[in-house]
Amino acid sequence: MKNICYVRAALLLLCAAVVLTGCENPGESETQYIRVSDAACTFKGMDNQPVTIEVYSSPTAWDVEALASWVTIAGETETSFTIQVADNESDEERMAQVIVTAGKAEKTIDIIQVAKDYTFPRYRFMSQFQYGTPMSPTGKWAGGFYSVSEDGELNQYAVIIDLETDEWIEHGPYPMELLGLFQTMCISDNGELFIATERDATVMFDLDGNHVEIEAPAGFTGTPSISQVSADGVWVGWCSKNGTSYPLKWVNGVAEELPRPELNYRGEEIGDVQARGISADGRIIYGTTWDNLDFGMVYWDETGTVRYVGEDVHKLTPVERPDGYGGTYDYNLANGMWTTATNTNVSPNGKWIAGTYREESLSDDGQEVYESNWPAFYNTETHKTVIFTELSGGGGVSATSDGIGFTADSTFGPSSGYVVDIENGVVLGSAVEWIESEYGILIPSGYITYMPESKDRFLGAALWSGGGTLEGVNWYVGPER
Repeated sequence: MKNICYVRAALLLLCAAVVLTGCENPGESETQYIRVSDAACTFKGMDNQPVTIEVYSSPTAWDVEALASWVTIAGETETSFTIQVADNESDEERMAQVIVTAGKAEKTIDIIQVAKDYTFPRYRFMSQFQYGTPMSPTGKWAGGFYSVSEDGELNQYAVIIDLETDEWIEHGPYPMELLGLFQTMCISDNGELFIATERDATVMFDLDGNHVEIEAPAGFTGTPSISQVSADGVWVGWCSKNGTSYPLKWVNGVAEELPRPELNYRGEEIGDVQARGISADGRIIYGTTWDNLDFGMVYWDETGTVRYVGEDVHKLTPVERPDGYGGTYDYNLANGMWTTATNTNVSPNGKWIAGTYREESLSDDGQEVYESNWPAFYNTETHKTVIFTELSGGGGVSATSDGIGFTADSTFGPSSGYVVDIENGVVLGSAVEWIESEYGILIPSGYITYMPESKDRFLGAALWSGGGTLEGVNWYVGPER
């Protein structure tokens, strides 16, 4: 049986007692609450760094107390404090609590410190970063950016993280008006971090702190978007000309246009097509027919031939729909595989592509198209699709080379997910349960978005409300050390 180790657990929901207190005016009440950024913290046996806990409370004044002599509270500000623990010289795990109070509201943070010689995978919840934190194809690096107000100016910092050591390589500050970093796209195994800007450009940062804006290929009028990169450095993405997106791959920095299907997902004239992801081995590229909100899923095989993902279940049904003027127009209901703007759907060896299988039906009056969605995984070698109908409403987000699939509970705004055995069509349990079983750690919530070939680390996502609004945040589990 594996030892279970509680790691830093990021708080996703209100987890303090909520107290209503009387106000001066009759009939009015004040809600007192505490939210903290971590519900539990686990420390190594020796040589720990302080952990910062963020506090959100009403009333804003709060107090904190450690209920064990080996736990020290320090570095208090108006909105945070740090926890430091003494070295554990024993061969046994030990536990303590930290109590945070604000008015009559109270929140307990569990502190766990393992024995001095114990090692375990590391869980890191990256709420600091804005709009995405990717992992490189083999899991060597992660990265992102954050913005902070300094001396009255909004500055941005690009960060590249070494997953072996958790070391941050930080570049900046860059004034907001200089680059306008908007969304982190991907990171290479060489530590090249690609971030989209508010001008729809893509900026690449390297480990030395140099940055360059990716130029549009000859004949294209828009700014290129780099969506993903393979282990040997092939980029994929898209660029526009005459208002239409075209899929591209870059080999040694030189762009090549990929072919588009003759017809779109709904059997109509083809429009936008965008390359979204590439397998770590560079064998398979996939993308979307990004028009009419269909998000139909395509892929390019080793020869560069473009095909629809899930071609064995892709079916069109012609119907007539009212045009609002007493007549009708022709429309194709479409069953098949689709995805949104995610870039981790293909397994490292290119064998499996994860997505969502959708079936459409028409209302009796023809006004509405009803949709049903299920996670699905397409085998690029056998050209067969496996659909998990017991996970209705969800979608597939990633897969391992040996056929372990990862799903999300919703196609938009997911908060949790499941792990499946694709070839045997078996649901193995929730992501949280599977991680506990396979890696011996407990995480608070979320789902897995990418696992490299080594399988000793992986990237995930969860919903977080610590900043006052609900947002998607990435986390990773790093290898034992």
